[in-house]
Amino acid sequence: MKGSRLLTALLLVTLAYLTFSFLAPLLSVLSSAFSFDWSILSNRFYVNLNPIGNPIDVRTFGKRTFIVIKGVDMGIILNSLINAAIVTFFATLIGTSLALLIGLYNFRGKRLFSTLVWIPLLVAPFVNAYVTKLLYGFNIQGNTLSYLLKTLGFNVTIGFTGLGGIALAQTLAFFPIVYVNVLAVINSIDGSLIEQGFSLGAKGFTLIRKVILPLATPGILAGAVLVYILSLEDVGAPIVFNFKNVMSYQVYEFFQEYAAIGGTSASALAFLMLVFAITPVLLIRRYLSLRYYAKISKGASRPFKKMELGLKGYVAAYLLILPILIAAVAPQIGIFVLAFSEKWVGALPKGFTLHNFELLFSKEGVFRGIVNSVTYLAFSLPILAFFGFASAYLTARVKGMELLDLLATAPLAVPGLVMAFGYFTFLHSVAPGTVLDPITFPALTLVIAYATRKMPFTVRSVFTALLQTPKQLEEVAESLGASKTIVLREVVLPLVKRGLISGLMLSSIYILSEVSVSVTIGALGGDIVDPNHAGPITFVIMRLIQSPSFVGAQPQAVAASMAVILMVIEAIVFALIRKLHVLAY
Repeated sequence: MKGSRLLTALLLVTLAYLTFSFLAPLLSVLSSAFSFDWSILSNRFYVNLNPIGNPIDVRTFGKRTFIVIKGVDMGIILNSLINAAIVTFFATLIGTSLALLIGLYNFRGKRLFSTLVWIPLLVAPFVNAYVTKLLYGFNIQGNTLSYLLKTLGFNVTIGFTGLGGIALAQTLAFFPIVYVNVLAVINSIDGSLIEQGFSLGAKGFTLIRKVILPLATPGILAGAVLVYILSLEDVGAPIVFNFKNVMSYQVYEFFQEYAAIGGTSASALAFLMLVFAITPVLLIRRYLSLRYYAKISKGASRPFKKMELGLKGYVAAYLLILPILIAAVAPQIGIFVLAFSEKWVGALPKGFTLHNFELLFSKEGVFRGIVNSVTYLAFSLPILAFFGFASAYLTARVKGMELLDLLATAPLAVPGLVMAFGYFTFLHSVAPGTVLDPITFPALTLVIAYATRKMPFTVRSVFTALLQTPKQLEEVAESLGASKTIVLREVVLPLVKRGLISGLMLSSIYILSEVSVSVTIGALGGDIVDPNHAGPITFVIMRLIQSPSFVGAQPQAVAASMAVILMVIEAIVFALIRKLHVLAY
């Protein structure tokens, strides 16, 4: 085949890169299984079958009732699994319900619902959980929810704390992921199937249960598994709600110790987290592959006509689903409020100021985080563009690329903390004291990690664009004497340019908001008191959230101002991607 040498070279180089940047760090975690401290499985600190505490405390003082939702403590490992299961269940229930409502029905206020559901997708690491705690968390100063209830005449104080707070924050943040996946599948359903359901007498909930849900199951499963993995690896909510007895917090904390003295417990927890994450992925792996994603991206062969929402549907939409949507959007709105506030302690913010934004650029340690993130992004983009295009092209145009398909999508399924731990153990062992050693030079490790972990977004977007591009155009150019290099440069790249650009933009915003690698590898380069530290934006945000004080402002408000800039960038990128008419998420 003409150009086979070039394609072979592309394949070998791409596989070599993914082996070095993804497989090797992963295998370094797996290979140390023989030295794990497996005694943790018999330690009640890690696995406790006798729950400690009450999930909900209800107490009355005078005329006021206090309701505290805090969950129970069953040990680090069980806490993580139970919390992930709870978050996955409720996020899937909410996300699927919204997708069915918006994807199947026409109703008044639909534009409001479809707009609100996208807002929680604007990622604001740590700050989102912090504002969720201000709104709904239990503390001595009270929270906004209880203040509103008191204003309405209800003598009830409701607050979430501990594992209950983590579950709430994660559910509100992650359910749109299920919504996006399920909505994509619903939009790809052939209208004739629904018409056949109508002709057989199925309507309303019967139609949804017997026709729509079975067809939407792949999207539901894919979204649920992604939420499950994100819940397992999330370290932001545990830090904000100060609950250390989950695997993500322990890996994060032990990682700091391991960087100095080593720690087998961290290795064991990282390995277990990987096993717990990979197991469900393997069960539904075909729904996460590029091939299946491409089928969804093509849309329905015959779009179906939206149904009209009935009275019961309106009641459910406005009295059940809309309040949940408002509760989910409130933290995002609260981030903007906090960013422009002098301080927010307790129920309500106080004062208006622009000083928080000024500090982003006047405080050297804070501004260094912005410079670092932009620098790392600039070095990551060429890697993303080259290997993202190569992976997508080979998978779309060459048969037998199942392994490459797997490697191109697998980084989405591996918890970031596991990868961070793998990068440290692998690179520190094979190249100690060199630029590849994250202790010596964390910046290079961060660039490699960002490019690899966020590459699937670029690959998916380019892959979809390639499937919508006729292969005959390449064959015609080759028949006229053009080399494979010229065909790729002059024919293929111009045709998939929009897909490549949209994929790179989407990868970029997730690089800027990446947490797991940023707060572990990034922490090796000094703290924000050092004006030359190596930490990116999310590392700086975390340190500000954790800080008890900051010169001239509330540190959490400064963190919120940085999060606002991130969210604005994300919103602009999402808008541009939609304008490019390429489904890249």
